[in-house]
Amino acid sequence: MRLTPIGNARPCAGRLTQPAITFTLAAIAALAIVAPASAQMVMNSVDHLSFDRPESWALKYFTAATLLGGLETPRARTPGSVTIGLEAGWLPSLSDAQQMVGYDGTESQDLNKAPFFPRPRVTVALPASFSVVVAAVPPIPMFGLKTRLLALAIERPVYDTAGLAVGVRVYGQLGSVQGSYTCPARMAALAPGSAGNPDGCEAPSSDTAALRYAGGELSVAYRPEAANRLSPHASIGVNYMDVGFQVNALTFGMIDRTHYLSRGTAVSASGGVSYRMSGRLTAGMDLFYSPLSVRRGFGAPVQNDGMFNIRTLLSYRLR
Repeated sequence: MRLTPIGNARPCAGRLTQPAITFTLAAIAALAIVAPASAQMVMNSVDHLSFDRPESWALKYFTAATLLGGLETPRARTPGSVTIGLEAGWLPSLSDAQQMVGYDGTESQDLNKAPFFPRPRVTVALPASFSVVVAAVPPIPMFGLKTRLLALAIERPVYDTAGLAVGVRVYGQLGSVQGSYTCPARMAALAPGSAGNPDGCEAPSSDTAALRYAGGELSVAYRPEAANRLSPHASIGVNYMDVGFQVNALTFGMIDRTHYLSRGTAVSASGGVSYRMSGRLTAGMDLFYSPLSVRRGFGAPVQNDGMFNIRTLLSYRLR
């Protein structure tokens, strides 16, 4: 809408009386005072980040922790057999420097939420030596987080003998993890702008991290004679990650709804042993590593800050 300059205004057919002018000016002044108080500024931008930005590094770090790989090599199973399992992965605590991921590495985020990542899984054997693996974390609050993650895999042995097995697995994941990363409760309890709350948090945030991926893995396992219950194995994978972070925070009276998106490729490797406790019960442990590139700050060199953890799996064959 264009406004005509006052000096060029044309007289109206009927002149406004002095009381009408006074009332109109008073109404405009009232609106000018009330509008800023009732309106609240909202940041609602969408930012596409390079895959080595600190924000992207944090997202791919925790995405790597959820990769549905390793722990066991695909093997031939009786069609229709069902195996249930419980997987747990250690989540190492990040240092203060590693948690400086906000705004291109200039703002600290509360990333040390959970000490480990638990996930139930079910494996169903299909014809032609295929198996499907379903691993899901229900949205039950834990460690102050609400996790909604569903991972699926299809696997098959490509070489299977009494002593050696080689298998392939393709997998993917959809879902998110919700928590107060940008404004944790301990920060929001302090005065906005104070030393303990420099970001001006006025309430705990409800941010959402999207941890999506698709990938493939090649694994090998050595199976000694039946009397030996230990079976060492190793695997290597390539993963495409499509990650995002939706901010939902109230800081200094402003609502921040910025949405960050990033995508790229990462490799991973794992190795460990499985121990057959009985004909139906098996326990496994893996060392997992995924090198992850990061550029901490504008103009800084790219460095590797990988994800290393220990994973365990306890599985029981129902039939």
